[in-house]
Amino acid sequence: MARLERHSEVVKTFRKAIGKFSGRQSWEEFSAGVRLLKQAADRGCVQAHEWLGAVYDYGLGVRPNRPRALVHYMNAARSGKTNAQYHVGVFYFEGRGVKRSNRLAVRWFRLAARGGDEDATDALGYCYRYGLGIQKDSRRGFELQLKAARRGVARAQFSVGVCFSRGEGTRRSPREALRWYLRAARKGHSGAAHNVGHFYENGLGVRTNKRLARSWYHRADVLRKKKTT
Repeated sequence: MARLERHSEVVKTFRKAIGKFSGRQSWEEFSAGVRLLKQAADRGCVQAHEWLGAVYDYGLGVRPNRPRALVHYMNAARSGKTNAQYHVGVFYFEGRGVKRSNRLAVRWFRLAARGGDEDATDALGYCYRYGLGIQKDSRRGFELQLKAARRGVARAQFSVGVCFSRGEGTRRSPREALRWYLRAARKGHSGAAHNVGHFYENGLGVRTNKRLARSWYHRADVLRKKKTT
């Protein structure tokens, strides 16, 4: 009974903490949320460690601290949290707060992908396509990114478009490439929007349409500027 009561209190603390990060909150509210997350994490809440990883990763209520973020992500990852496993992979892949290691990145991406994490599936596919931390296998890379693309990951949809454009890991098909570029572009992917413009301008997989080409090029520019602001 006492254990259930302690668990209930920890859950309440965690829920109160994440409420501090909802909507347009102030720095003070974020900081209060961080304090509550630390309390929950100290009492064994795995979700709190996952959130603290993001807090220190993106600087929400605290100064960004990548090594500390990795500690929290790793704690949650070892407890089976797939999103945390994906982020550990990203940290190793990019060298955030840790020595860069494509081999270790692949290890964590694979673990997260097995658990159903779409972003990890996309990242693992990318590693297969370019032979990063693993033997290059274009077909396997395409299959993984196609799987992630079908689940709505914009980066993966763009990559699938690239594969169909080049005939990389699959047959070359400008029409299929355009279909996937359009999906990614409609989700706000600037590179995909630019490629849609290029396809309309040059009649690749679609009838040439200069007006639509200009429209998509403009949209790509807007998306790029929005990303940098």
